Amino acid sequence: MTIRHSSWGRRLLAFVLLTLLLLSAGVVPSDALEPAPEDAVKAAMLYNFVQFVRWPNSFVPAEQELVLGILGRDSLQEWLLDLALEGDRGGSLKTVELDSLHDLSAQKHTLHVLYIGRTAHQDLQAVLRVLDGVPVLTVSDDELFIKQGGMMNFVRQNSRIRFDLNLDAAAKGRLKISSRLYGLARLIVKDDVTQEGR
Repeated sequence: MTIRHSSWGRRLLAFVLLTLLLLSAGVVPSDALEPAPEDAVKAAMLYNFVQFVRWPNSFVPAEQELVLGILGRDSLQEWLLDLALEGDRGGSLKTVELDSLHDLSAQKHTLHVLYIGRTAHQDLQAVLRVLDGVPVLTVSDDELFIKQGGMMNFVRQNSRIRFDLNLDAAAKGRLKISSRLYGLARLIVKDDVTQEGR
């Protein structure tokens, strides 16, 4: 298990977020800027996403730093490791590399978010069993993830990066996801029904 922080991550994240904001507002034409790498966009989205998630108070005491566990390897993993993500509690979102299911089992009560990389997808059901009922936000880059019991996945729709939500899985983990995100989601699973975001 390895813990990493980044000294330059905040500046890079701020650049990505500013670029996304300007592009979405139409302030800067999309062909006027070099596009941010897709994985940088996803990392920035995850940073923003955690600010709209509420964990049980007993699991995240006031002022406690949020911990992002990373299990498995893929291209997004490197961006998540290199970004010092700012949380809404004033501290950074610490990244922890998990090398195995054994690491995950041992650390599950210290994690708040788990990103499951592509090389760990073969262990997906075992991962979800380990985290059953534990308030850990599960995230993947696989667009089928929410249908398999995960809470959030990234997906490319045309030229945009979007995300899907499984509110049933989040409720099972005692997490509350703000309704403010519903309109941004591509798909939402609620009460065993998959519907389009608002």
